[in-house]
Amino acid sequence: MAAQRMPSDRSATATVRAALLEHAASATRALGASPPSAFNVHAARKQIKRARAALRLLRGALAQATYGREDAALRRAARALNTARDARVLLRTLDALRRRRAALGKDQAAAALARVLGQRQALAQRQLRLRPGLLAGARAALLRLQSRARRWPAAGHDWAQLAPGFRRIYRAGRRAGRAARRSPDMLTLHQWRKKVQYLSHALQILEPLQSGRRPQIGARARRLAESLGDDHDLALLQAAVAARRLRAADGPLLAAIEQRRASLQTKALTAGKRLYQRKPRAMTAHIGRGCTARRS
Repeated sequence: MAAQRMPSDRSATATVRAALLEHAASATRALGASPPSAFNVHAARKQIKRARAALRLLRGALAQATYGREDAALRRAARALNTARDARVLLRTLDALRRRRAALGKDQAAAALARVLGQRQALAQRQLRLRPGLLAGARAALLRLQSRARRWPAAGHDWAQLAPGFRRIYRAGRRAGRAARRSPDMLTLHQWRKKVQYLSHALQILEPLQSGRRPQIGARARRLAESLGDDHDLALLQAAVAARRLRAADGPLLAAIEQRRASLQTKALTAGKRLYQRKPRAMTAHIGRGCTARRS
């Protein structure tokens, strides 16, 4: 979502609710494409993640039952799209790695894997066409959520209603970062990645509420999420290579994946320390001051 300045008559919670509605509507439009493409599915998943970040910001302004219901609805809608997303991303990740490492351009194992992943992507695409109910169900769930969200109370609510949700988002990422430093395995890094993504999306959603210069934390969170995302995609690619029973010919490809992942993880762990150096209450107050100044 491109950030826009908040209208003077719109409350903070109304601004965040509008962002949630915008992202959910974008996902709905992407899923309505005919025939559905892997690009549409990938775009829809990204928009659903942004909608979930907005929902997390609104947690303090919603009843617990409402929050739980809507979070589950968004999670189910995203889960229905996972297979098509993974098939597309694996092939793109391999292509990017082959461009980065010139020696892999002519590597027979990498070329063979590219053919296999291309076949998987084509199969996932056919499954989408053969199972229109899968996307239709996700699309219907998003439409129902939008209808309910328009009735949520949002008038007169300022940063005090958003602060608990932001603090939860930031604290979760800080804790996940500590866990990743202790044990940087695939699962732990993936959990951290998701928490950083929520922080990045939340900060982008809050941009219209900020006065003056935008906090640098937004750019830092975005870059960290990208590094962790690239590492996760390479981890999935590494698993795809391992599923081929680790033939000798796969050695150069595996070595390239491992070296790239090591570089990304070193970069991410360093960036994470800087991103999460403030304690949750201090960071929440820092972001809140900009929002309060805007409202004043």
